[in-house]
Amino acid sequence: MDCNKNLGHWTRRLHVTRYFAGSASTIETTQNSLVSIIRHCNKLETFVVNWPLSVSLSAVANALCTYTPRSLRVLHINIPTAALAKLIFMLQCLHKLEAVHVEFDGPPPEHIRLGAAGDLELTLPVLRHLSLRGPFQDFVEQAIDWHLPALRILSLDFINYREDFPDLLEFLAEHGGELTILDLNCIPPLDIPAILDLCPLLTTFTFNPDWRIPGWENHQLSESPLVRSPHSHITTIGLHHLMYAFGVGYAASYNKIDPFVTQSIRRQNDINFAALHRRNFPRLARIRVLNATLLGDLEKNNGPSQRCFERWERWTRQCQHEGIRLEDCTGATLGTLPEYDDESEVGTEEESVVEGGAQAEGQQMTTLRELLLECRKMNAERELDIPSPAMQMIYAGTSRRMS
Repeated sequence: MDCNKNLGHWTRRLHVTRYFAGSASTIETTQNSLVSIIRHCNKLETFVVNWPLSVSLSAVANALCTYTPRSLRVLHINIPTAALAKLIFMLQCLHKLEAVHVEFDGPPPEHIRLGAAGDLELTLPVLRHLSLRGPFQDFVEQAIDWHLPALRILSLDFINYREDFPDLLEFLAEHGGELTILDLNCIPPLDIPAILDLCPLLTTFTFNPDWRIPGWENHQLSESPLVRSPHSHITTIGLHHLMYAFGVGYAASYNKIDPFVTQSIRRQNDINFAALHRRNFPRLARIRVLNATLLGDLEKNNGPSQRCFERWERWTRQCQHEGIRLEDCTGATLGTLPEYDDESEVGTEEESVVEGGAQAEGQQMTTLRELLLECRKMNAERELDIPSPAMQMIYAGTSRRMS
């Protein structure tokens, strides 16, 4: 770009992926190169870095604030948890952002020193999509007092963190009233009825059906009290986790070690799934199982274990009775698994198409299924630049259903 500055003038998207260079390349060299590229791209709209910005964060943040404050629309970065103050100062400069995905790397320090950043009440007037992953509790606590009038999509992935949760209800009391999509992925249970009351306009909601919802023991039916009153707008519900539900993969082995825990979680799965019906969600059209690892385990096992097959059939019958589509994380019907004729070594063409082993760790799908998934992702991204993997699974297949 130093030789031809026009390249930077026409550049709208910069996506930096991680690579392992030779010994001649240093962090400082990479940092300087990245800053130089940003300096030439004064009309940059999308900035994505898939590797952690640690010592380079200050230089990169300064470059973005200096050269792209009026153009940058999408920011996708990975930063140390302790660098929250730098992130806040960066967001203060980038007031044109519409979509932000931040992955916080490393355990949270006992005390984060924010200094003057802790007193800032940011205004991000056009921020529509906020996606956070990792130990981000301090970010959420700070953002409670921010002004986010355009926020419509919120995705929170706590990974495996179980402690020091932010006051999510207080955050949603301030910013949940206009949300249309809320994606919650964590292990400790959250108060779903209270959350849904604070987000009356949601059309898509995801949660962990392993959760023990408070009050279910006293509920008159064998289902969780997910709502206090019917939620009239939700059309799509996504389900995270569910690793124990069908007796495949890791859960099959763990059941031998601690069958009590396994059965307890499966019980929660059943009573939570039983609440996913039109009485609670009058416009519910689809339920999507979002765990790609589970999908891969199901395909490896050619379906659920014999012990859990009744659950599989019961959930399918419930959805069929309600007129609700039960899907996997690609948007295909859950249960589109290989079926073999005992008298034939070769299945039909349709069976060979769905036989591929899709799963989270990168095993190969069949060619057709892989192409279909890629097309769905491309179609979804044309309508909205979706930063987080979870949101990509939620949107997968959307264009196909609309056509």
